[in-house]
Amino acid sequence: MKKHPIIVSIPHASIFVPKDIKENMIIGERDVRNHADLYTDEIYNIKNAHVLNAKISRLIVDVNRAPDDIETECRLQVDGVVVRTTSDGKIIYKFPPSVKAICSRIEKHHDTFHDELGKKIEETGAKFLIDGHSMWAIGPKLLKDAGEKRADVCLGNRDYTSCSHLQTHFIKHFFESHGFAVAINVPYRGKFVLGFHCHRQKFPGIQIEFNRSLYLSEKTLSRKKGMTKHLNGLMEQLVEEISNRF
Repeated sequence: MKKHPIIVSIPHASIFVPKDIKENMIIGERDVRNHADLYTDEIYNIKNAHVLNAKISRLIVDVNRAPDDIETECRLQVDGVVVRTTSDGKIIYKFPPSVKAICSRIEKHHDTFHDELGKKIEETGAKFLIDGHSMWAIGPKLLKDAGEKRADVCLGNRDYTSCSHLQTHFIKHFFESHGFAVAINVPYRGKFVLGFHCHRQKFPGIQIEFNRSLYLSEKTLSRKKGMTKHLNGLMEQLVEEISNRF
């Protein structure tokens, strides 16, 4: 299959936790899975695009946060490149990682991912980036939209600074034509992937968040039959249409 000049990044699918870090964690495997964008490595594994997966759990180092977004004083830090607390309020570590340990994680995992992503954009002559995610059906308790129901699809464009109104609404109408309720920049507007590779570089890209209740049970984290494959097919169709349109 011919690949279109479109890059797909998948920052949060991985559940990999290095053994030495796991030994210092209070939370268990179920929490790691619950905070991953489970199965997005299948949904966004788009054969007609150039795909890059992060290889580390977002709870260990979040490649979609700025590498200098480090807060070591706040006990309930739930955002940043290395978090201490999950978004639903669980303390992650017996002993919080030191600044030295955080910097080591950033260098090993964060920098490597973004170097590879930048290289892929350059070498493929890419024209557009899709940053692929999933989101909880209801906002978790430590986020701004705690307790609120979310749309089927959220499109983030950093308040129209990573791609145009035309591109955003073309994608919005694509999902609406398939029966999805779509929100723009609510609850997520895009973070470091779009900020660094798109906004700063004047390279167009959008973040796509599927409500995970579309394709899995939030109680058991088991997938709904046929839905990951269905969403993957839609994404392949969307890549085709973006390539033909833009």
